[in-house]
Amino acid sequence: MASGNVLAQWTDDLAQSTRINGKVAHYTGQAELHDLIQDGLSARAMGDTDTATARLAKAHRLAAESGREDTARLLEKVVEVDPATGTARLRRAVDKADEIELDTGSVRTSRLRKEGS
Repeated sequence: MASGNVLAQWTDDLAQSTRINGKVAHYTGQAELHDLIQDGLSARAMGDTDTATARLAKAHRLAAESGREDTARLLEKVVEVDPATGTARLRRAVDKADEIELDTGSVRTSRLRKEGS
């Protein structure tokens, strides 16, 4: 059985009590990014190009917005997104090694920088 300490701050302020902590939001976004990549690659493997394109394009946007340039670059090997219009399309020829790297790379987590560093 594991145990740990939890820091809690009690408040009667409804706005403060419903605000998502930045660290929690970061990890929630990383989980969503992982799920989008996995769903997109699965859909691509099954020939569902519409779903694959939508999931992988959204993953690319999320990776770029969250500063995951490494993941965005890997996604660009599978899906092409026009930065001006946001239009996305799957690449026809994708190296299997690039697809595997994207698949395995999507499960990596990254450490948050401490504020002020």
